[in-house]
Amino acid sequence: MISRELSKKIKDELEIISLIFFEFQIKSGLTCPAGCGQCCFNSEISCAPYELLPLAFHLLETNKAEDFLISNCSPKRIGCPLLIITDEEKGLGKCLEYEHRPFLCRAFGVAARLGKKGETNLSVCKVLKNKSQYLELENLMLEIPFIDEWKKKFESLDPNLMERELPISEALVVILEKVLLWDKYQQN
Repeated sequence: MISRELSKKIKDELEIISLIFFEFQIKSGLTCPAGCGQCCFNSEISCAPYELLPLAFHLLETNKAEDFLISNCSPKRIGCPLLIITDEEKGLGKCLEYEHRPFLCRAFGVAARLGKKGETNLSVCKVLKNKSQYLELENLMLEIPFIDEWKKKFESLDPNLMERELPISEALVVILEKVLLWDKYQQN
């Protein structure tokens, strides 16, 4: 269900998630290089539409939702619709709406997942795997944040929140359409 209250809860949880994952990245020395946007060039990176609810409300409140829907959610677009490409050849870019980015963008870089047999699998981007600190990551394994654990906390806000994941461009279209429709009903 669309509401400003749910959007606020999602935003608050996303900020906590950012802090936890960023603190670990600082501690491990594995922070994303300045200006790196290589992961953002992948059009298949996905999220649940509701992860983008705070972004959708922000775009609505700044009167940019309809324009954003039309201009930035083209199926021919390279990568994430929030990506501002600064050097395509080098994979450099920045996020247009960094403050409103979804869960995966906050947890990406250095994290862990549980494998099918309960083993810990590292989820480290290929750029960070080339850093010398990557070799020391095993010493910090007990402290590494687990994506699935944080995703469950995020899902606890609403059981249907993470019901399906779509490529970010598609998820953004879905949530913008829902918020714009919600806004029309609120006006009537």
